[in-house]
Amino acid sequence: MTQYVSKAVGIDLGTTNSAVAVMNPSDTDIVIHQDGMNARTTPSCVWRNPRSGELVVGRKAFARVGSEPQPITSVKRLMGSPTTVSLAPGEERTPVEISAEILREMKRQIERDVTEFDTQDVSWVVDRAVVTVPAYFDQPQIDATRKAAESAGLRVVDLLHEPTAAASYYCWRTGTRDGTFLVYDLGGGTFDVSVVRCKAGDFKVLGISGNTMLGGDDIDTALARHIQQLLIDDDWAMDLDLENDAEDRLRFRQLKSLAESAKKGLSDRTEFMLRDAGGLTDKDGQRVVIDTLMERTELERIARPLLERTFQYCDEALDQATTEAGITLADVDQIILAGGSTHLPLVRQMVRERLCSPAPGADGPRARCAEPVYEQVDTVVALGAAVRASAVGGLDILNEERTVRVGFRGTVVTATDRTVVGGTVEALDPDLALTGGSVRLSTEEYEDEAPLKPGGSFAFTRIPVQPDAQSLLTVEVFDADGELLATVGRAVVHDRDAGAKPVGSPVNAAINAKPILLEVSREGRTEREPLIPALRPLPFKDRYDFSHPGDTTTVEFRLYQQARQIQVIKVPVPSSTPRGTVIDLDVEMDVHSLITVRGSIGDHPFEALVEVPPEAELPDEEQVAELKRRFEQGVEFLPAGEAAVKTAKMEMAQTAFKDALARGEKAVAGHEFEEMQAIADSVGKHETGDLQPPRADFEKLVRDCAELNRYVASFSAETETPHDEREIAQAIEVQRDQGERALSAGDQRSYSEVITQLQHIFDHLRTLAYRHHQQTQPLAETEMAASQLQSALDTLRQVRTQVQASPAATPEHRHEVESIAQRLAGLQALLAQDPRRVQQEAAQERQRLIRLKSIIGGPFDDPDDSGIPVATR
Repeated sequence: MTQYVSKAVGIDLGTTNSAVAVMNPSDTDIVIHQDGMNARTTPSCVWRNPRSGELVVGRKAFARVGSEPQPITSVKRLMGSPTTVSLAPGEERTPVEISAEILREMKRQIERDVTEFDTQDVSWVVDRAVVTVPAYFDQPQIDATRKAAESAGLRVVDLLHEPTAAASYYCWRTGTRDGTFLVYDLGGGTFDVSVVRCKAGDFKVLGISGNTMLGGDDIDTALARHIQQLLIDDDWAMDLDLENDAEDRLRFRQLKSLAESAKKGLSDRTEFMLRDAGGLTDKDGQRVVIDTLMERTELERIARPLLERTFQYCDEALDQATTEAGITLADVDQIILAGGSTHLPLVRQMVRERLCSPAPGADGPRARCAEPVYEQVDTVVALGAAVRASAVGGLDILNEERTVRVGFRGTVVTATDRTVVGGTVEALDPDLALTGGSVRLSTEEYEDEAPLKPGGSFAFTRIPVQPDAQSLLTVEVFDADGELLATVGRAVVHDRDAGAKPVGSPVNAAINAKPILLEVSREGRTEREPLIPALRPLPFKDRYDFSHPGDTTTVEFRLYQQARQIQVIKVPVPSSTPRGTVIDLDVEMDVHSLITVRGSIGDHPFEALVEVPPEAELPDEEQVAELKRRFEQGVEFLPAGEAAVKTAKMEMAQTAFKDALARGEKAVAGHEFEEMQAIADSVGKHETGDLQPPRADFEKLVRDCAELNRYVASFSAETETPHDEREIAQAIEVQRDQGERALSAGDQRSYSEVITQLQHIFDHLRTLAYRHHQQTQPLAETEMAASQLQSALDTLRQVRTQVQASPAATPEHRHEVESIAQRLAGLQALLAQDPRRVQQEAAQERQRLIRLKSIIGGPFDDPDDSGIPVATR
């Protein structure tokens, strides 16, 4: 009897290098692929040989860097975008297609390794994988990775976050079943940080942050810039135009290749002689000779600003862990390093100084470890993926005829004398019926039978196994008539040490790293509300309801992750659909982060998959300047310490944005602008105690509105003044509730809008009261002037408060308010002498204040003609 066995493999699809590994048949050790040079990683590089047309992946392709045609490198940075890359003249390929070639090579490599598992009766195959992704990948990037794996002939068992994979391997290797870890993963093109807790051998992510455009590539680029300047100083014609000159781009890639070799050389020595004789020509066609001694201090000076940026993401992940589970850095047991860029001594030094146990006298909480864990950083993610692949993927076994697949959950190894065996049976032959069937499990000393449940699942418990040995289980599958459909065998290995190592739950541990937001209209303002919260376990499903915005033939569902739009779903509706028609919206995200949106607008159902969005245009100078102004206005309201942190983040992101533009790297520039947008958006959030105006002023304004509403109601019926006391009272109550929520959330922007709405209500009611007084108790000219002046002074008080609270207020707005205040103070002295002038000018100043109030505190722009759903909760 021959059977075919599939064990899921673990693949680290990296920006610079990739690796693949698999647990051995007994799940007691990990086999990682090594090439003929004993290298455990493969360059993530693809090249088309122009002579033979052969597609080359890996080391041979990487050797072509700096020559024409250029090989494709760092394609991971383009995943999830519609950008294409040129593999050869006239041959444009998508990032998914290039990544599929890399994954196909990983599959070929590990297939050579698993053939060593073959026996006379068992043939091992590779058709399933756990593929790792950066923890901070957006949904389109994750979806692109899944598509690439499927194109490579792999069924994706799980898409595992890279830091979680690293923590899984550390716990498996050390036998750690309980602990809290911060994983610092600095790869070639991405930086990720996660706070991961292992409890009773199971893993949970408590905090995630990172930057998918920050990694060793950026250090190489900065170092290449440094080498370029050295050459310019030596009178070589190396003033390069990377955006417009293809030959200059080639020259810079050659410089990057030299920079990478220097970086690697300086990682294990303090000096490195950089030599290149004739491989590079300058713009005058002269062959450049490089022969210079580089010191590690030079590299560290260049790399330090980039590395500084990583720690802001560490703080964000820790803040999230504090909110999620009350975990701080002081609760972290180990800092685990991952990624090839952590080979730099400066990285380890900075991590130790910033995060690990400090020297006596140092301030702030630190992790409990004295040093970060620095072991197998190039392959720790692939090794962890292999551990998780064994637990999540189990074994798939096909009978000799390949008509039935029996999938076993969990690992083969066990630490106990009795074990559990469960799984599913799937008929691959459409003529076979499993309904009402059963499964019989037997060993030399044990036999039991269990019915097949709906879906083909089965389970056996307390199966005895031979101590410190391998037990062979025979599984027979029968149909409802008792006819034998298939027979497969599976080994169970008893090993107290290996079986006790934690591998996590045998089910997917997928979570949503970043919240999915939906753009909605709320009281005339455009807002983004969370549909799928961050850190929510997957799969996820929920139902929401909204209202039709009216006056449109298309309703748009605009989905975002932070500042990045990931999809616009357009649903056509009859133009006669009335405003307020109920929109039912069902949102699902599966374990591979694939989002499905379906629902109905009245009687019109719709369904759409979230697809790759169109590539966003790069911002112009005016848009960048406007974003910076918005940030500067908002950051003024933050406490000094928080303002300094936000400002530093914005400066780092802006520097990265400008550098990417200068290099012509549009994808990186677009990403960094999104980072800037997210930082600018975040400054609207404040702690409750810091919101302006203070709570007492907010509560007084609510009381004033309520009292004035009752007063106007007392005479409105007698004088036929149009006034609905109940409607106004409800409006005041709505604003009071929203103000309380904004105070609780520390949301200055929403709080400012509440203050503005309450002031509008107060102004309206006061106008009604003033008109009533004029009709019933005519005033003398002096009294009318005094009343008009007082009205202007009251408006001045409100606008002053609004200027303090509104992120939209500029220094010019504040100056104008104080100028009006001085003019109103001067009018007070003229009341008795020239009341008519006071009345006229006070009214003019009040109108100026009202216009200013509208500018700095008015509602957001109305939705455009296509219409977005109106929030109802």
